[in-house]
Amino acid sequence: MLQFNKRLQDGLSLVNTTDVGKVSGLVGRVCTALAAGCSQVFTEEEEEKLSGSLGLKVEQIKHLTHTILYIMQQAAQGMVRPASLGEQLKVAGVLEDRVEFFVQNWSIHARAIVDRLRQHSLADRQLKEVGWSLNLETSSSCLARQACPVAHLQLGLDKGSGWEREEKETEKIVLQFNQEQLFGLYTQLEQIQEQLDALR
Repeated sequence: MLQFNKRLQDGLSLVNTTDVGKVSGLVGRVCTALAAGCSQVFTEEEEEKLSGSLGLKVEQIKHLTHTILYIMQQAAQGMVRPASLGEQLKVAGVLEDRVEFFVQNWSIHARAIVDRLRQHSLADRQLKEVGWSLNLETSSSCLARQACPVAHLQLGLDKGSGWEREEKETEKIVLQFNQEQLFGLYTQLEQIQEQLDALR
């Protein structure tokens, strides 16, 4: 469900009051930028030109663009169907003729935007590879003459994220688990997988 704070509601007001033909072009441009993985929709020069043609301040152009960008990113992250997006925008107070532009553009660009966002992580590191080994070690916590199983998990993490960063460095992290700790990790991973499956 799309959530709009006061600032975003002000952005929706701009969507409603801006020339309907221009809104269509803005929504299309934002969708194209998202699908292409561009971090900036308009250059400063383009914002100045839009300001003149729409009769809005540059800050209002930025606000309008951000609002449209937010709507499309939220639709992608929530895997929202076009019809559902339209209904949610109507509930939020967006005029029907503008809702149509959002729905049409989302129908066209949804797959490309979702695929692009999947490649982009909000975290500054992404898991690239996993290695493991199992050892038997004697420990003071174990009974005499008894070996404790110890698992070593090596994670290869790519540093850096974002659409524009091409070169990445890999950081290696080694974690050590006893049997109880490993079972706890396994249980948490199962819970995560269940939640991911529920989103499909």
